[in-house]
Amino acid sequence: MKYAIDLYSGIGGWTMGMKLSKINNVASYEWWNEANQTHNLNFNTNHKEINIRQINPNDLDFENKIDFVVGSPPCTQFSFANKGGNGDLKDGLVDIYKFLEIVEHLKPKYWAMENVPRVASILEKEINGGALKKFKKLVKVIKIVDSADYGVPQNRKRMIAGDFPLDLFESYKEQINEVTFGQILNSLKQEVIIDPNYGYSISRNDITELENEVNLTSQEERINRDAKTFHPIYNKMSFPDRLDRPSRTVTATCTRVSRESIIVESNNGFRRLNVRERGVIQGFPITYQFYGRTLNAKFKMIGNAVPPILTYYIFQSMLETPLDELKHPKESDYYHNHPPFKAYDSNLGLPKRKFPANRKFKFAVPSLRYGSGVRFELSNDPKMDNIPWSFKFFYGNSKSIKEIPLNSDIKNTLAPIVNTTKNEIFNDCINDIEKSFNSIDSSNLQELWTSSELNNSVFDFLDEIGNCVEKILNEADFSDVDSSLVSAIVREDNKKLKEHHQSVLTGFYFLSSINNKLFN
Repeated sequence: MKYAIDLYSGIGGWTMGMKLSKINNVASYEWWNEANQTHNLNFNTNHKEINIRQINPNDLDFENKIDFVVGSPPCTQFSFANKGGNGDLKDGLVDIYKFLEIVEHLKPKYWAMENVPRVASILEKEINGGALKKFKKLVKVIKIVDSADYGVPQNRKRMIAGDFPLDLFESYKEQINEVTFGQILNSLKQEVIIDPNYGYSISRNDITELENEVNLTSQEERINRDAKTFHPIYNKMSFPDRLDRPSRTVTATCTRVSRESIIVESNNGFRRLNVRERGVIQGFPITYQFYGRTLNAKFKMIGNAVPPILTYYIFQSMLETPLDELKHPKESDYYHNHPPFKAYDSNLGLPKRKFPANRKFKFAVPSLRYGSGVRFELSNDPKMDNIPWSFKFFYGNSKSIKEIPLNSDIKNTLAPIVNTTKNEIFNDCINDIEKSFNSIDSSNLQELWTSSELNNSVFDFLDEIGNCVEKILNEADFSDVDSSLVSAIVREDNKKLKEHHQSVLTGFYFLSSINNKLFN
């Protein structure tokens, strides 16, 4: 029998890997009550919540020699999702230091620590002359792996650091098949559900947490779709999510409108993943229970977890299981029984929200979106008095975005070219917008935007602007307009702007005119 302890154990991703590998979990340490309760109730243990930072390694005295030390120190301070990657790195290193201090004291045969990919470079730096230099000889492995390569139905890149047989661990990929997002969703639709990760066959009526949230509202759908498919800076994503490959990363926090949220089709609309779908994508058995008191707490504990399928293969390498003797988790003798305690019910209705008076709006204009930060957009400025709205133009690249004001100077510069009998469509569209939206101004738009998530008036206005742009592009005559005019306006030679010079010039004149008519 091999013995292991689990530091920062969360809801039990490492412990589940131990169970599948017939490794004795001597102790688990976790500070968050709901995660620790989830761990205890699923494995019939009685671990107390503990602040690991306060552990004195000399106080750790076990009856048996500890063969393996594993765990997942908090990643919050290291994650790029936290304050744009500007978390408190010094504070985050406190947990890693404590982890390594315990490893140094217990001297296990092998050890492994999981965290977000960013920690790889931080750890490399800190053990080579930084805050962790005293542990340099301990760290033999610093590797970024994709969980999908190890049969987890999710593209989830993680850093694994430690001292374990890395070559053996990586060789396992040869025998592991990819599991797609669609396979997971289809398996959970059946009346008799066969666990896609472990092969358990259970009646649908005996599986909890399959209930779905209410669908996204039309406004939530629009915000979510635009954040994914037309984000002004970041790469394009699918909406809804693709089913023919492993899922995107299940995160600990995601709103109903964020880019991070995984969205699937539902009856007459779109929805986020339910608790059970998230748990299975993360690699937990369909019998596993998540004892969060709120829906968001359940999402958080699942998103923070380490996939147990991944930890299983790490433990197999620690057990030095040769490739030709490797078994799939489905072949393990361990069966995860449904705990006798029912998880808390979740509120699956529409969240109650009251939007702040300075709610921010920033969306690109349909038909005038070019990617890589180049776009015309409608936005407000919540930091200014009376929160002004206007159309703006941005160009450059993600590292250096520049703005061209869409004001009367731009309009007057282009007027001689636009105001011809061949281009009357410009003035026709400007007049149509003024007539249809004559009550629109900054104050009115802000009131509409903060009134209700069921009110789509602001997007209706934005879409009508986009329709007019498309109409102008189809009917206007730009045959005599050279692309160099765009370069003259932005005062630089920009390849993307020259390539789209007709639509860029359309946006310049049309939107500067609308700014003048509606927003002064």
